[in-house]
Amino acid sequence: LVVTGSLQFLNNLLRMTINLVDAKNLRQINSSIIDINSKNITTTQNRVVVKLLEMLHIEMNPGLKDILDAGNTSNPEAYEYYVRGRGNLQRYENPDNVEEAINLFKLAVESDSNYALAYAGLGEAYLRKYDINQGPGLIDLARESAEKAFKIDSTLAPVNVTLGMTYSATGNYKAAIKYFNSALLNDPGNAAAYRCLAKAYESSDNNPEAESIYKRAIELKPDYWAGYNDLGTFYYRHSRYEDAINQFKEVIKLTPNNSRGYSNLGGIYYLLERWSDAQEMFEQSLKLQKSYNIYTNLGTLYYIEGKYNDAANMYEEALKINNNSYISWGNLGAAYNEIPGKKNEAKNAYKTAISNAEKKLEINPNDPEVVSNLAGYYADIGDSSKALTMLKNAINKAPGNAIVMYSAGSTYEILGNREKALYWIGKAISNGYPRSQIERQPELRNLVADKRYKQIISQSR
Repeated sequence: LVVTGSLQFLNNLLRMTINLVDAKNLRQINSSIIDINSKNITTTQNRVVVKLLEMLHIEMNPGLKDILDAGNTSNPEAYEYYVRGRGNLQRYENPDNVEEAINLFKLAVESDSNYALAYAGLGEAYLRKYDINQGPGLIDLARESAEKAFKIDSTLAPVNVTLGMTYSATGNYKAAIKYFNSALLNDPGNAAAYRCLAKAYESSDNNPEAESIYKRAIELKPDYWAGYNDLGTFYYRHSRYEDAINQFKEVIKLTPNNSRGYSNLGGIYYLLERWSDAQEMFEQSLKLQKSYNIYTNLGTLYYIEGKYNDAANMYEEALKINNNSYISWGNLGAAYNEIPGKKNEAKNAYKTAISNAEKKLEINPNDPEVVSNLAGYYADIGDSSKALTMLKNAINKAPGNAIVMYSAGSTYEILGNREKALYWIGKAISNGYPRSQIERQPELRNLVADKRYKQIISQSR
């Protein structure tokens, strides 16, 4: 059976028509019209559920009304702000959407200061904004909103999801998993809780469980782009590039105007040395939105092609959008390092990258990729002691991460330890890290020319 319907606004009246259809025989079984005064808009969802149960001839469980009412508001203005905020968060890859969501959730809690779901939405919106620009103070604002929501009603699934997200963002994955599981206990069909739970398991180095849960989230909500994007990103981090391509193609299929989908797909093509395909995806992404991610990706493409001035220009554009990014400052330093007369600018860029990465570590000290990148930046400015300390820390945190392995090899090469550099580069290749990313890096030219590197390549075939 399938439920279809329509919604009309008639002056001060909200008219909801719902139809029950036999999808196999293409026959309408039942239909009903519900008229609701616009002042009572907050009751719309619950009345539709109750009416649908009647159409299905299912007796309503006495406790269902309490479940439907949980977390709701009697304030129609607050409810409208909340629903619009949630709508904006469906496309959280867009910075404007996230900003609008924050404003709408603020209006919702101003209209009803006891609205737990609105506080949870506000907390999530702050976290999405942090993911975009790493702005200072956003994690604290997210935590404050999530804790307010939890204090009002600790049983609501969205409240537990947002609180879990704040713990994930700060590296406390054990606590995060606890809250995501609490959300699923109250709402076993909550796809957002599964996506967040999968990320927490992945960050805890439990990758088989993480992959299974990512897939479960997609099964629950197969028409939502974010599930495929999260699974694709998981495959990217574990060097499963063909699997990642399939997921990012689904993102684009579901949301053809999603700049992040094109940018991510282009990033995988880049790793597979499909340069023209990568360029096409990046340019399509840029047409849709001038974002930090796409400028960074284009910069990296130019860098790998040896166009260091063009690469530096792209990284500079990325930093105009997100000056808090440690990655773009580090990439800019690498590009400057290859441009004659830019050595001092390169060192200053690396120092800014270190400063920004250290700030990110203060928020989440358990992110191995931040730690491994820091090791490389310290090596770039000649601080071997800190570089080695960071490197050992990163390896301990994520011994099976190919990106960390590559960073280890690159850092040891910069520090002049060719033996260890070859060892870690070999491990990275064995774990799926693309050779093209190694062989086109200027700082690894001498390592690649070493006959022992050629032996590593022959052994890995």
